Amino acid sequence: MWRFLFSCFCLFMFNLCTVQAQVNCRTPNRERGKCIRLSSCAVLYDAVLTKDPKVVKFLRESQCGFSEEPFVCCGSVAFFAPPPTSPRILDRRPYLLTSNQECGYEDVTSKVIGGKVTAPEEFPWTALLGYKNSSGFEQFSCGGTLINERYILTAAHCVKGESIRIAGPLHKVRLGEWNTETDPDCYGGGTVKVCSEKPQDFGIEEAIPHPDYVEEARDRYHDIALIRMDGNARFSKFVRPACVPHPSSEQIAVGDTLEVVGWGKTETGKSSPFKLKVQVPLVAETSCNEIFSRASVYIRSSQLCAGGEKNKDACHGDSGGPLLAQRNNQFYVVGVVSFGAVCGMEGVPGIYTRVSQYRDRIEGNLLP
Repeated sequence: MWRFLFSCFCLFMFNLCTVQAQVNCRTPNRERGKCIRLSSCAVLYDAVLTKDPKVVKFLRESQCGFSEEPFVCCGSVAFFAPPPTSPRILDRRPYLLTSNQECGYEDVTSKVIGGKVTAPEEFPWTALLGYKNSSGFEQFSCGGTLINERYILTAAHCVKGESIRIAGPLHKVRLGEWNTETDPDCYGGGTVKVCSEKPQDFGIEEAIPHPDYVEEARDRYHDIALIRMDGNARFSKFVRPACVPHPSSEQIAVGDTLEVVGWGKTETGKSSPFKLKVQVPLVAETSCNEIFSRASVYIRSSQLCAGGEKNKDACHGDSGGPLLAQRNNQFYVVGVVSFGAVCGMEGVPGIYTRVSQYRDRIEGNLLP
């Protein structure tokens, strides 16, 4: 029996090595389920005994991990739902995105101009994603952006595949952080001293990667995801949402100066305890393809290319973090850090998922 079950999964399991039981997931029918052992999911376990090819295909697409045996996203059925009889209308929930009157604003007492280290209250939408391995070791390995009181925007590779294999299952979201080595965070001296509130930590209720993201693909198309936290963020000067741009009002052009924010690797190769910022220019898609096509990587309009200046780039610890554009003192998350070549290499820009191209999908996946 297990030989047959293993054969169903063999093409899918070679690059998965850790899993967290009871994690929320989506079945191939987009039904909410739990990631559990196949032997614990009666509906799939009983169905696979029939060896029906359609059931086997459904089982394969239900995989969500592997340990001593396969883990599956267990829902209520073991077969694909019939296609709709009329075109599907996206269930938009734009009211769940923070309004443009409230998003993207900073309340900065002493903004750091021209420096790499931010002030504690700069970029209050920046999130850290924490991972915990089987030994209980925790680390922050990805970033994200708060877009409303319950959701974080990040990269798909931060919630499935690469980051999970390296750092362990996604464990928590942290908001309001500045210096990961102190609590509370303070800087300045004398009569001018700024201290932040205690960071806000949240568990993971659901991770929602884009369904068309393929982790093995070198191009990393659709490298975007949402994380629903298990509680609502408390907005303050240190925790606020960024704006999500609409395709018709994105208003960015080649040569524009954008900002990348995070705790990524510095020139020394070590992650910074402080929240950092760096300015990067937006690069033309054609110029970007001239560089990356040498490695058989081709950039699409659903991606952005920025950077290419020496020692100015987003690195591994910033994966999933924001690429920001500022308009009238208001910040929009126009990109999500996806991948690059060597961090900070002159002449080689970084690649970002273009957020405006996914706004409808973002709205359609938000719940109250």
